[in-house]
Amino acid sequence: MSENPEETGSTDRTVSRETGSRLKGLLQRRQIGVLMGFLLLFGLIGVTQPDLFFNWGSFSGLVSRLLRQATPYVIIGIGMTYLMIGGEFDLSVGALYGVGGLTFAMLLTEYRLTVPAALVAVLLIGATVGLANGVIVTKIGIPSLITTIGMMSILRGVAYMLTAGGSQQLPDGLPDIDPFGVIELGWLDLFGGSIKVAGVEITYQVFWMLGLLIVFGLILQKTRFGHHVYATGDDESAADRSGIDTDRVKIATFVITGTVTAFAGVLAISYYGAMFGSAGRGFELLIIAAVVIGGTNLFGGEGSISGMFIGSLVIGVIPVLLVVNNMSVDIQETLTGVVIISAVMIDIFLRE
Repeated sequence: MSENPEETGSTDRTVSRETGSRLKGLLQRRQIGVLMGFLLLFGLIGVTQPDLFFNWGSFSGLVSRLLRQATPYVIIGIGMTYLMIGGEFDLSVGALYGVGGLTFAMLLTEYRLTVPAALVAVLLIGATVGLANGVIVTKIGIPSLITTIGMMSILRGVAYMLTAGGSQQLPDGLPDIDPFGVIELGWLDLFGGSIKVAGVEITYQVFWMLGLLIVFGLILQKTRFGHHVYATGDDESAADRSGIDTDRVKIATFVITGTVTAFAGVLAISYYGAMFGSAGRGFELLIIAAVVIGGTNLFGGEGSISGMFIGSLVIGVIPVLLVVNNMSVDIQETLTGVVIISAVMIDIFLRE
């Protein structure tokens, strides 16, 4: 007996909806589990240091430290989430983070650019690095692992050249070097300042982070481009056949990653006032860990910005837990590795 094409199409659509519904439920359960893991780690501070945890003054300091620790992971993780959902990743983000911050300071001190001009220049540098990575991966065919490792080495060398073995610092008095006579300290405060909310010191980086989370979260979930990112990572060949320019999608995700990474470097040096050539070393693995812990599939096609945010909190709370207990932060890498392996094992178990 021949099948009715309309019935077959209806069945396929039903299966697709059911599969999408199961996936959505899986991701939600995964995020709840990761959130519980974060609360458990944060709660350990209360168990080990109750005097700190149950005193509002010191507790607010813990929250402030946690947010400050997680902010660069989240901002860079936005781009990495797009990349990994699309089936790629970028190991050069740690070095680009350093180059972004160092270049921003150099443009202000040595080239006497205004803060807005220096910011635009740094963002363009980040976008150009992302574009180069994307073109090499998609048009030349070199895997992103090799491409971004090479770019990481190039950028790290640039970072060391910018610091000449020392550090790059922001100028103390921007108005003295501003050729247009504009008082620019307010611009730096906008990137590196802080305010107190209910006794908690919140850096402006956190507000930039939240804004970027909302914007890029909506783009990923609600726009055609976001759907194309998912389709590209899920099945690139099928996406190509359906008319999606997967090369363009991947290049765009690399550009997004480069741009937000450079911006994270600007925020960092605006807050700390100085940066060394080694800034951002190891960030790439921590950020990939945050994205994976948050539920993004290592093989592409699945993930969310909200999950990455929770995963970043998990990565960010580990050094806070170690510091308040007077433990060496060197243990952070060991604990992070344990968390990554555990997260991947749980991910494989849930998806079977």
